[in-house]
Amino acid sequence: MGEPDGRLERPGRIAIEVAERHASLLATLREELGDAGGARIAAAAQRLAEDFGEVTATAVEAARETARQESRAGAVADLVRAPREELPSLYRPGHMRRRLDQLIETNRRYGHPFGLAVFDTSGPDTKDGVDAEMALAIVSAALRDSIRIVDEAFRLEEQAICVLAPNLRTVEGMQMAERLLGLLDELERAGGLRIAVTAGVVACPDHGTDADQLLHKADAAMWRARAVGQPVGVGGLQDR
Repeated sequence: MGEPDGRLERPGRIAIEVAERHASLLATLREELGDAGGARIAAAAQRLAEDFGEVTATAVEAARETARQESRAGAVADLVRAPREELPSLYRPGHMRRRLDQLIETNRRYGHPFGLAVFDTSGPDTKDGVDAEMALAIVSAALRDSIRIVDEAFRLEEQAICVLAPNLRTVEGMQMAERLLGLLDELERAGGLRIAVTAGVVACPDHGTDADQLLHKADAAMWRARAVGQPVGVGGLQDR
């Protein structure tokens, strides 16, 4: 049974069309070679099956990717058109500080690490009615698709978002930031929406065990990355 969404039926239609062309070419070969060409037909059929199998797989995957991009573009358009009060929200800064203190205490007592990432969304392209506040809402929605269910995102001052990620160290924190940036790149390709995001990543205890120290190092890493044109920066022990 086909999917109700016509876009998802496209891979099946392409596969059928390729199979029909395969059959047509085999029929033409039989007419040209006649009965004496049975072995040659079999060999040609094998080659065609291999070639068309690759073509079919490529065509189906391309159609699926097109459907995924159209879906992402639709999601971006929905966010841009949504009433302001319906846009995705984030926890407030006071909640972030309480949660950060809890994670630091858990690390002190039990040795559980955690990651902290600061994302700054300054500098969005504001065409098509996408202002800075809307850009922040779109980034927060993308975050939900790129972080784990146990991770939490909080809005900081201006256009910054902080993510707290239990049981993550520096490398995993970098991967988390790169997933978000990759998702935003996909949204740009799908919907033409450009949002400039820079991230600073630290981890506890790798970069310290004090809340203010960790926030400062993440912020410094973010600004250092922006200064050199990099999307993600990692806190250094030299940050003070």
